[in-house]
Amino acid sequence: MNVIYVDDEQPALDNFRLTVAGFFEIKSLKLFKDGEEAIEWAKGNIVDVAFLDMEMPGVHGLALALKLREFSPNVRIIFVTAFSRFAMEAWGVDATGYVLKPYIAEDIKKELDKCKFRPLPSQHVVINTIPSLSLIVDGKSIHISGAKTREMFALLIDRADRGITSGEGIAYLWPERPNDSSTQSLFRMTFKRLCDTLDAAGVGNIIKTGDNRRYLRVDLVDCDLYRVLSGDKNAAKKYNGEYLSEYSWAEERNAQLYRMLLIGNIL
Repeated sequence: MNVIYVDDEQPALDNFRLTVAGFFEIKSLKLFKDGEEAIEWAKGNIVDVAFLDMEMPGVHGLALALKLREFSPNVRIIFVTAFSRFAMEAWGVDATGYVLKPYIAEDIKKELDKCKFRPLPSQHVVINTIPSLSLIVDGKSIHISGAKTREMFALLIDRADRGITSGEGIAYLWPERPNDSSTQSLFRMTFKRLCDTLDAAGVGNIIKTGDNRRYLRVDLVDCDLYRVLSGDKNAAKKYNGEYLSEYSWAEERNAQLYRMLLIGNIL
């Protein structure tokens, strides 16, 4: 994510920089002591998440949030303040959240996690799962050849940042086959085909591996499923009772969406 932090006190800026050092979620970080400077910078640069001090000379944090929205309508605003009384004001400008000073790394991480399942201005990968699977990169539809390759991509989307192990993938994609060396080789080849397809489309970075699991980088995509799960009512209106309708294993998630939206009186 492209992150900025605005605070009129240099120690506060230094503390934030040290606190988030090493956060893999943050691709770039810009610090500003002046709200007007932040506004000028935002005019020509993408801002995904803005951490803003509330009480600053010149431009107040609330006014700054509204100004940033003029250039980046989808920017996620997170207020950083020493006073909890500002919480209600934060919601008034549709802030994603707020952090109370003094904070610790876990507080910042928690707020960044809220942004994961919401589309960010820098995202150019759109994934649709309702009612069926499609992948769009910079406005162009991307074809994923091979039924199992396509299904593996759908499974990674459904599992989000939990990811899948090879054993879990085999159980879903080839339930009739034993989990032996032959099927494991088939799993690896299918995963490679998927990675090759995404690389060719210029978005190979949305898939990652680690701890013997394969993941979809949910922070790099705009997915209708994640929008619904994050409480986006406009996205929820698209739901018509079908989710990844091509795959029987998707019924569990489909039932979850149905219950959630029924309780929310959206259906």
